[in-house]
Amino acid sequence: MDLRHADLFEISPISILCEDWSGVKRAVDEAIAGGVTDFDRFLDDNPQFFFDVRWFHRILDANRSALDLLGFQDKESFLRESRVRLPANPASNAQVFKAMVRGDTVCQGERVLHTKDGRVVPILWRASLPPGPADPEAYGRLYFFAVDVSELKRVQEALMAAQANLSHAGRLSLVGELAASLTHEVSQPLVSIASHAAAATRWLSRQPPNLEEVATSLQRITTSTQHTVRIVGKMRSFARRGELVTEPLKPQDCIADAVTLVEHEAYRQKTSIAVDVPPQLPAILGDRTQIQQVIVNIAYNAVQAMQGAKSPDRRIAITAGVDDAEAVTFTVADTGPGIPDELLSRIFDPFFSTKPDGMGLGLSICKTIVEEHGGRLWAASGPQGASLSFSLPVAPVVASAQPAVL
Repeated sequence: MDLRHADLFEISPISILCEDWSGVKRAVDEAIAGGVTDFDRFLDDNPQFFFDVRWFHRILDANRSALDLLGFQDKESFLRESRVRLPANPASNAQVFKAMVRGDTVCQGERVLHTKDGRVVPILWRASLPPGPADPEAYGRLYFFAVDVSELKRVQEALMAAQANLSHAGRLSLVGELAASLTHEVSQPLVSIASHAAAATRWLSRQPPNLEEVATSLQRITTSTQHTVRIVGKMRSFARRGELVTEPLKPQDCIADAVTLVEHEAYRQKTSIAVDVPPQLPAILGDRTQIQQVIVNIAYNAVQAMQGAKSPDRRIAITAGVDDAEAVTFTVADTGPGIPDELLSRIFDPFFSTKPDGMGLGLSICKTIVEEHGGRLWAASGPQGASLSFSLPVAPVVASAQPAVL
């Protein structure tokens, strides 16, 4: 069957727009000729440029798939309303402008379309550009290809929700496993509160009442109450399901939060925890609760491994340091039995566990959390026990405004 170029354009299942960018190319060339050396900075400093050159841009044609995507029945109506339906979009337009300046032959990006029939459609777009440096007339007919990614976005959102639910379930599982040690830890200040309350009552019943001793007992009650509230508050915060909040965090604070939750179980299992974190480490970028979950999970596994193997010397060392300028590495090392070589590559697999009653999700969830934060998680084993390490990106430094020089 003999199909002409125009036929292929019309019947393509992919949305295609034919656009004239020759006037825009002339405006960009004029800006460069006028002395602009850093075009990216020029666009940041001159946002009006996007809207000024928009008047040099025209949509020449659209295929049937593009009309359906944008909610139009006929091509003439779309061409009349194209400026309304496809207004200037600085983020997308900037990709084309910068590609022109660099001489790239391909550019692509994302944007959201508001269609004539009221839909909101996220798309991925891609365009081929003339090999540069090219004359503006070569930009007279550029073809832009668009793909509706609504379903992809929906699946991504569902996946993120599922991962958040799994992470939350993992924290609740940890809370259950730590419950015995935490119950013991909370019961101690409660007994202390009852004891000091009884003492205060006795001091008040004396004739005359010994108010100094009453005040001392009340102060001890306050101290014990604050300790209890602090323990319960840490656990509630850890167990609570909330939105992912990414922010700059101090590595030492993340470790301190985690140690607060696991130290009670460590004490119960006669395990010591040592923390070595340099005070001047750069901040990392992440969600406090999820990073806390990773450290708690790894440390708790270490406690259980040493207890299960009846290790005579039970120690955990938690360290953090900078391997390069872009990441902070956390390491949790123990003096337990280590990890057999044949299992080392499988410990992060979902549903793989060395515990008889383990579900095999804890380290798998940790791996997902770390990788979602842009880091990596790995394990090592030796004659003196096992160590698990993970790296997280350093938070970008926000430059403070400099005072003006008068």
